[in-house]
Amino acid sequence: MSSKVLVLVSHPSLEESRINDAFVRSLEENPLVTVRHIDQLIPAGLSSFDVTMEQEIIDAHDAVVFQFPWFWYSPPASLKKYLDEILTPGWAYRGGNALADKPVMVAISTGGPADAYRPEGSNKFTMEDFLAPLIATANMTKMKWQKPFVIHSSRTLSDDELTQATQDYLGRIVELTPEAISA
Repeated sequence: MSSKVLVLVSHPSLEESRINDAFVRSLEENPLVTVRHIDQLIPAGLSSFDVTMEQEIIDAHDAVVFQFPWFWYSPPASLKKYLDEILTPGWAYRGGNALADKPVMVAISTGGPADAYRPEGSNKFTMEDFLAPLIATANMTKMKWQKPFVIHSSRTLSDDELTQATQDYLGRIVELTPEAISA
């Protein structure tokens, strides 16, 4: 069976992230999912992604998930670099529709509590406000933006909370498959 959901993980030190590492390990066991580590995709000594190969991989999947930790109110730099290089005019937009109607979801871990992400909270903005550039990217490429999967206070999750978060994440991934979307 071919994979249907592509999960692009952007994390500069995945092995040090209890939650993102747990998510990746659980996804790698799922036959419906292909996991790719963005930070490992640029061959040693090169400064760019293999654009054609990455576009072919995205084309072969029905949905895309960007999984990353929240760093200074944005995704890690490797995700921005990936989007800049892979989402080319003529393929993703401006005459290209390769991504049109493909569901896209972000899966984010934050160190701060959920109540920090509201106008009255310490960050003064909602997570949706912070995600505006990614939402705009989805709109430009005609992807179908899905409700983000966000885990707050990730550094203080108990083992039981981590297990539940992992199960919830897997559930959201399955919801992105064509069978679930058409049901």
